[in-house]
Amino acid sequence: MYRFVFSWRWIRLHVLIWLILIPAFISLGMWQRGRYHERKAENAVIKTAMDAAPVPIEGVDAVGAAVPKTNRWKQVTLSGVYDPGHQFLARNHQVNGNPGFWVVTPLTLSDGTSVLVNRGWIPTVSTDQQQSPDIPAPPAGKVAITGRLQQSETKGNTGIRDVTSGLPTGQISLVNTESLAAKTGLALRGGYAEVITSQPADSGKITPIDKPSLDEGPYLSYWFQWWLFCVIAIGGWVTIIRREAQHRVREAAEAAEEAEEAAEDDRDHTAPAAPASAPAP
Repeated sequence: MYRFVFSWRWIRLHVLIWLILIPAFISLGMWQRGRYHERKAENAVIKTAMDAAPVPIEGVDAVGAAVPKTNRWKQVTLSGVYDPGHQFLARNHQVNGNPGFWVVTPLTLSDGTSVLVNRGWIPTVSTDQQQSPDIPAPPAGKVAITGRLQQSETKGNTGIRDVTSGLPTGQISLVNTESLAAKTGLALRGGYAEVITSQPADSGKITPIDKPSLDEGPYLSYWFQWWLFCVIAIGGWVTIIRREAQHRVREAAEAAEEAEEAAEDDRDHTAPAAPASAPAP
């Protein structure tokens, strides 16, 4: 009944289902599973950092040092004087779908070292995103900031190429402390800080950076969706084979019935005629 599944045409179907589709669905499900656990782990780090009390930046970030992932999002305090002569506009950052820039200004601490401070976001001034908007002046004098510590941006942790030439003056593509230290000559600490609060307050023309979302994303549903496709593929494979077998059984039964009817017709046509009765005397 199922011998047809070993035919070349059906072997090609088995290869498609079992050696191509199902392994692909399992691999995609595993990839989404990995992304889900990565997001959960990242959210755990963020939540721990946001729940902890702020600490002085001097204890978690040093000049020339890299900020480890475990310290990212940690709330830090820093106090110093802004250096508007070395500030930058970080390109290609949107708020509610509107294009704009991050305003990045170094803050000089009492020990002479500096920290890049992401003061917030300002919109583009026209449809030409190459044009730099006017940067609101930072608070003058000594400023006390509470912020979120971030890693120096690289292509490796952002997926964005660090364009260092051909940009309008003062614009940058990544907040990369190493390249900005070389450009400014400042003794920059390894990470940068996103402003949460500032005393005195910064310009009202600057939109503060939102706190990070703890949304786990669609990865969990995608994970099970790809594996559901495996079940659907297997179910479809079984259903196709069963329907083909049932179709062949019906065809065989119909053929047998037609053969039997044909045989009966042949017998009717070949049967000898009955002898005629003798005439009455």
